[in-house]
Amino acid sequence: MKRTIFIFLFLFIGLGTSIYLYLNQRIVPIEQVFPSKIWAKPIENLPNLKGVGAPTAKNCGGCHTEIYEEWKRSTHANALSDIQFQSELAKPSSPKWICLNCHIPVQNQRETIITGLQNGDYLRPVEIPNPNFNIEMQAEGVTCATCHVRVDSNFKESFVIGGTGGTTPPHPVKIDRKQLLNRCYDCHNETYSLNESLICSFQTGTELIATKSNESCSSCHQPEVRRSFVKPSLNKPIRTSHKHGFIGGGVPKTFDLYQDQIRLGYKPGIVLSDLKVENNRIEVLLRNSNASHHVTTGDPERFYRLILVGIDPLGKIIYKEETTIGQEWVWSPAAKKVSDNRIPYGKSFEWKIELPNLPIETFQFQAVHVRLKNNTSDFMIQSSGYVPSKYKANVDKIKDLYPHSSLVIETKYQLKTKSRKDTPLEELFKRNVNRKGE
Repeated sequence: MKRTIFIFLFLFIGLGTSIYLYLNQRIVPIEQVFPSKIWAKPIENLPNLKGVGAPTAKNCGGCHTEIYEEWKRSTHANALSDIQFQSELAKPSSPKWICLNCHIPVQNQRETIITGLQNGDYLRPVEIPNPNFNIEMQAEGVTCATCHVRVDSNFKESFVIGGTGGTTPPHPVKIDRKQLLNRCYDCHNETYSLNESLICSFQTGTELIATKSNESCSSCHQPEVRRSFVKPSLNKPIRTSHKHGFIGGGVPKTFDLYQDQIRLGYKPGIVLSDLKVENNRIEVLLRNSNASHHVTTGDPERFYRLILVGIDPLGKIIYKEETTIGQEWVWSPAAKKVSDNRIPYGKSFEWKIELPNLPIETFQFQAVHVRLKNNTSDFMIQSSGYVPSKYKANVDKIKDLYPHSSLVIETKYQLKTKSRKDTPLEELFKRNVNRKGE
């Protein structure tokens, strides 16, 4: 009897072990773990493009010279080298392969191909070498091919997706303006929980669609410009094109990019509708007039800091008040949004303050768009040991190399004359080059 029990116990343990090992080692397709999620996989390997060669931005720039120069100054071009991103990517808890699907979205940019997930675990990707890996293309971040190049399913050849037509390029082209316009949503419109503390929350597309306007992401982030699509020596006609600087909230990835923000299309989403003093109160009215989505949007840790100071007749600051516009999240032990006072498109934010009993001659108001808090970059410096050597030195110097915020609105209000003088945006961005921290 004891022998029979021992045999059954041995078989039970063996069977249980086999089942455990099978389940733990089985390879689950990415599509099964993340059904219908475009961001879960990169764009398939792209063969060389006829008339161009490898589908790199550099090769595209051989003809599209002006567009290429704009793109090189863009946030997209810096998507991989972004110091903050590299610090976040290096965290032991980071699902690196998922994050890279938006920051280097083409398979040619990846050293390995993810063939599946062990036991469906996103932290255990199965990788094989990518024979089509292109290190030059990898460094280009969100490169031209991200939006403009795909593979023909019948002929297995690369082609360019155009938005206008009527041209005679040396490469295959298909016109699909709708696909180009919708491409932004694949990365800029997602809320997904990988676990209770790893949440991606980017609802810019949903916010835009809710306005029911005819605007697209390109309407603001790729302003129209009349020019030839290609270099002058090709003698092509002047047409309606789009700038490719992809300017966002006015906080660029490096300080040297400040000089290009306004040229490439930046203007604040919010405007200072009114600043007045009456009935012993200071009233500041901000309106989202220029952004067809909430401000701030995208990264949930972005916010506006509003600063009001009182200046006496000798030019000394004797009074100061601050408030913020944005989201507040707690990230541990579980990610949760606790407040949100952002401004939807067409709506306003009113800040009312009791007038202090002080000898104030002038009030100065400032709005600062903050992308990265000082305490967050402090932590990044402390944990830079996780960062690959290629980027570690930059993380260690993040305070000096990486713009944390930008001053985007400034005005002075004279109490005696009730007059207001706004600082030109061009002047603010000259000063932003020398600002450090949030």
